Amino acid sequence: MSAHHDISEKDLIAKYKETDDQKWLSQLFLPYMELLYGVCLKYLKNPTDAQDAVMDTYELISKKLKSHEVQDFKPWLYVVTKNLCFDTLRKSNRKRAKENAAHDMYSEDIFHPDIEAKEQLYVEMEKCLEKLNKEQKTCVEAFYYKSMTYEQISEHYNFSWNTVRSSIQNGRRKLKICLDSKKKTNHVD
Repeated sequence: MSAHHDISEKDLIAKYKETDDQKWLSQLFLPYMELLYGVCLKYLKNPTDAQDAVMDTYELISKKLKSHEVQDFKPWLYVVTKNLCFDTLRKSNRKRAKENAAHDMYSEDIFHPDIEAKEQLYVEMEKCLEKLNKEQKTCVEAFYYKSMTYEQISEHYNFSWNTVRSSIQNGRRKLKICLDSKKKTNHVD
């Protein structure tokens, strides 16, 4: 690639790791900016968010390249960008969920709260959490209570990304089943 001045991507990565000089990373990244913008726009559906995501990708790979062995830069860069977009969408959905929860806080039920019922729900949730296996409980608590991303959980607890994903999905499903069965039991009483 002429933008690399005849230096291979592997050499650019090696020079960046060796010197921590942004010029090597820039030479590596710049030829893919349009492609990354297109990927980000595809997922985020907003030009400003897509531009921000491209810049966030640059910042992220500046850290990741130091600790990862990258054999084929373009596919690796694509996956990093796509995952960043998914994290952005998930955070956006979580923000929307919080906004909806805030709206619900002003509903009739909250103005006339059944405090005992809410306390009971928290107790039941804790009991249900204890029924999860160790990985599920750890991942669910980190994701929902500590607002950690899949990647942060993976790095912090030394789980693979797929283990984190499946533990959260399966843990969430088991919690729902557990809480639903407790609701039915409580209504029968």
